[in-house]
Parts: sequence; C-alpha cells; structure tokens
Amino acid sequence: MAFSTVRRTFLCKVFVLLIISMIGFVLISTNIGIKNVPNGATYYKTLERQLQQLQERFDGLAVVDEDSKCSPTKSVAFAKTHKTGSSTLQNILFRYGVQHELNFALPKGGWMFSFKEPFNADMVLEGPFKGLDFNLFAFHSVWNYAQMQRVLPHAKYLTLLRDPTECFESNYVYMGLSAVYKMDFNEFAQKKALAGLVRKPKSIIGKNQQLWDLGLNDTAMENRTLVMQKIRDLDRQMDLVLIMERFDESLVLLSDLLCWPIDELSYLKQNERITTKKTNITQETRKIMRKWLWADYMLYDYFKAELNTKLRKLKSDYVRQRLQELSAAKNMVTRACVIQKSDNSKLTGEFKMALPIVLGYVIDETKPWCAIFARSEPNFSKQIRDYQELKLKGEQLKGKIP
Repeated sequence: MAFSTVRRTFLCKVFVLLIISMIGFVLISTNIGIKNVPNGATYYKTLERQLQQLQERFDGLAVVDEDSKCSPTKSVAFAKTHKTGSSTLQNILFRYGVQHELNFALPKGGWMFSFKEPFNADMVLEGPFKGLDFNLFAFHSVWNYAQMQRVLPHAKYLTLLRDPTECFESNYVYMGLSAVYKMDFNEFAQKKALAGLVRKPKSIIGKNQQLWDLGLNDTAMENRTLVMQKIRDLDRQMDLVLIMERFDESLVLLSDLLCWPIDELSYLKQNERITTKKTNITQETRKIMRKWLWADYMLYDYFKAELNTKLRKLKSDYVRQRLQELSAAKNMVTRACVIQKSDNSKLTGEFKMALPIVLGYVIDETKPWCAIFARSEPNFSKQIRDYQELKLKGEQLKGKIP
C-alpha cells in the first residue's frame, strides 16, 4: 500500500519519538545519566502517551493520494427508489457516465422503465441501443436482480432508502394522493393507515413503496417471513445500500467502493419540494405509520444498521476528512454556480422541473460546466439519449453534453 505525504510525515514523527523513548528507557533502566533526565519515569510515560496519540492519528489517516492503487469502477447498477433522494444520486451517476463517456442502459422511451412489471433485460437488450456494451443503469424500474445480471453482470449494485414515514409522505404529496383521497397526510394516517389499508396489486405508488420498487409484490409484503427473505436477498445482491438520512456519509462509502474521487460525488439537491408542499407530520401520525409500514421499516432499519456498521469500521478521522472534502466540493459548486433556488416560475429550458411543486436552480450560465449539476431528470435523460445516438453514429462526443 502506497503512503500519502501526510502519512510519511507522521511516520517520521513516530520514528523520532521511538528513538527518543528508547534512549530514555536506557537512561532510566541503567541509571546512566538519570540525573540529567528530570522526572525520568514521568518523562517516559509522557513519551508513551505521545506515541499512542500519534498512532491513533496515523491509523485514521486516509490513503487518498495519487499513489492509490484502486481502479475506478466503470459499471454500476442503481435500483432507483421513489422519493428517497434518488434523483440526486442519479444526477451524480449521470454526470460521471457522461464525463467518462460510458454507455447507459436506457428505457425504450422517456426516462423510466415500466412500473407495471418487474424489469426485464430485453427492455434494454432489444431496445434502440442494442449491441452496446452497457456500463450504467440509473432509471426507475421494478428491480429484478436476475434480469439485471443479463445487462450488467459485473456491476456494483446500489440502492437508496429513506425513513418510510418521510418517504410515504413525500410520495403522498408529490404523486397527488392527497387529491385522490381528498385528505391531507395526517388525516390519511388516522383514517386509512390506522384501518389497515392494503396496497392494490397494480398501484404504482402505495404502501411499502421501497419494497415494491425493489421487487416485492403486494401480497408478499404482508408476510413477515417473505419480507425477511427479501431483505436477505437484497443484502446478498447489493454492494451498498445508501441511507438518505446519512447521505453524505453514504457517499464516502460509495467513493471508496467505486474508487471515484470524492469531489466527483458533489451535488446540488434534486427534486426538493417547496416549503408549502411539505407536511408537518405529527408524532401520532409517525406512530401509526411505523406500524402500518412495518415491512418497509424492517428493510430500512436493517440497512441503516448495516450502513452504521460499515462506517464504524472506518477510522473516525478518515470519515471526518472525507466529509470535509465532500462539503468543500459541494460548497464550491453552490458558490460558483447557483444564483437562486426556485420553482418553475423562474426556471427555463433544461432546468425546468417535471412538476411545479419542486425546486430547481437558476444557474450562472456564463460557466458552462455548472449546467450538468442542475438540469432536471427528464431533460438530462433526453440529452443522454441524444448523446448515445451520436455515439452509435460514431461521432466525436467530447463537449456534446457540457
């Protein structure tokens, strides 16, 4: 393992202290020159303590310099879940794919695969880009691991989860269920969830949405044994399950997993709702929803614990350093690029959002590199499709999508 410059500096300090401590030990143990070493025993203990402190700091340092031996992963499949922050992660993957000229597994039309059936490899392999060697899958679908292996057999597999109550509330408002049920979210909890409303077999959005997106059907999600089996399957399939509530820490793990520079995982938050479209969820509602969404909570709690375990295995200094690097990269993008966060009333062109209840960004368009952080999912997806069509024609691609 190659060492960074910082690590070499600490090794030098450790070496010097070792030499000093050895001399001190000889002086103390042989009484030679002990009169010239004030408080000899205390002095030696102080050296020991300094060595221990240096060792702890040394162990926590990151090996992230130019000598790092890992190779960037070029094949990633993302099981995109609804209202979990997944559009933000998708934007990161889109940017990386475009900037590194990778091939996307695209739906035949639009920016989503079918929600009416589990994903099938032929949706890609028999699509308009048939014959390409695909690198990235990052669109909404009903997850099907076996079929995904036909498309990206050697990929790193990812998904993203969110606290199920927060996730359902976001879906409830964003997808217009408040208009369907003619009640707000807190009332829905009292009148529908508390009464044990079940998911309709053909519903695109509904109860236990995260398990549904990850391929568990409406009847299986009511069976505790089958839910646990699904969680075990996902644990085996997924290389990393990110957690929205610890998104930046998840990105530190993702950076290590994929060997992607942390600054390439910087982001502007996508699809955040305007304040007036966020529900003030009561504690009573939270209690009701935790009981109603028990299956999604089994999923979420399991992988949240797994994420925390992965983070605990890393040295705290390392995680803190990486978070600082990510924060600096995010702040740089925000300061350089964002003029204003706004709803669609002030957004134009590729920055206009799919729905008027979410925020996008007014960008400094004198800096062409900023656009890629802020373009909306539908527009970015269309540009990727156009980009890939050019690739099929053999055209030079650099600069085609800034």
